[in-house]
Amino acid sequence: MGKIRELSSAELSSLSRQLALVVDSDLSLQEGLDLLRQQSKSRAVQELLLRARNRVNEGQTLSEAFAEEKGLLPDFYIEMIKMGELSGNLVRVLTRVADSYDKEAKISSKVMSAVTYPLILTVLMLCVIILLLTEVLPMFGEVLSSLGGEMPGITRALMDIGAFVSSYFYVLLLIVAAVVIAVVIMRQSESGRELLDAMKLRMPIRGRITRNICAVRFARNLAMLLRSGISVAASVRMTRSIVMNTRIASLIEEAADRVESGETLRSALLSLGLFPDLLVRLLTVAESTGHMDDMLDRAADVMEEELDERLARLTTVLEPALIIVLSIIIGIVLVSVLLPVARIMNTVG
Repeated sequence: MGKIRELSSAELSSLSRQLALVVDSDLSLQEGLDLLRQQSKSRAVQELLLRARNRVNEGQTLSEAFAEEKGLLPDFYIEMIKMGELSGNLVRVLTRVADSYDKEAKISSKVMSAVTYPLILTVLMLCVIILLLTEVLPMFGEVLSSLGGEMPGITRALMDIGAFVSSYFYVLLLIVAAVVIAVVIMRQSESGRELLDAMKLRMPIRGRITRNICAVRFARNLAMLLRSGISVAASVRMTRSIVMNTRIASLIEEAADRVESGETLRSALLSLGLFPDLLVRLLTVAESTGHMDDMLDRAADVMEEELDERLARLTTVLEPALIIVLSIIIGIVLVSVLLPVARIMNTVG
């Protein structure tokens, strides 16, 4: 049996909004779950709702039914439904959860849009370079040799690189495949995931974006948990399952332990050096005014705007930079081809 795929933010948003409508209607929970199952286009959601309906028929609550779906549903999601049931405000909680996951889906979409075109451009650039080095230059070298021309140093160097890539192409491909497989295997263990996630945080651009995304998720969902009446320490601990980075999640767990031992949230987060100064400063104000949930929401909005600006700048800089690099490489190849041709023409002349 393959690894269970956790539902995406978009799927969780849609499911929460539909569940809110069902709970707020005159339908029984079993009838509502059946109706949602029939309307869903996702096989995973259909099977989830079928199992949940069967458990509800056996007398379980919705949160109890969903609690057996760990791996498919985040712990945070299950806990929020449980809090909604206990407080009697399940519809309101589901609506807030839907809004939160809707914003998460939009952030994921923005990140994907920012990296997709540069990634495609990079792959095409590599394909063009490999084609020039392994096909075009060797053909030109044969023509040049038949004409008795002497190849300049730059041409010989590029042809040597092309010959190396041609000779060891499958070996290089095997190395790339081995690296990909190693990363996939590492992702299966908690220690491996934490190592990879820690490496992501150290990357110059990727690290800052990852920290920004995690900070937005942390602030927004912590605000929602606090608004639901959950203690600060418990709320902080629950957010570890939604930051999507195991290294940051372990640091959040450490922050929760510090808060439980009597530290303020601001002090706990400051000691970790994890989140932007803006969030820590706003928490200072929030702890003195008692409006921490509102301040966290405000911090999440500001940090999301900063994330949008950073992604826009990244796209603006990265795309032309890749085009310039590709142009320079093609220019070098053209010079290595035209230079010996010019020499031959001068000799003939």
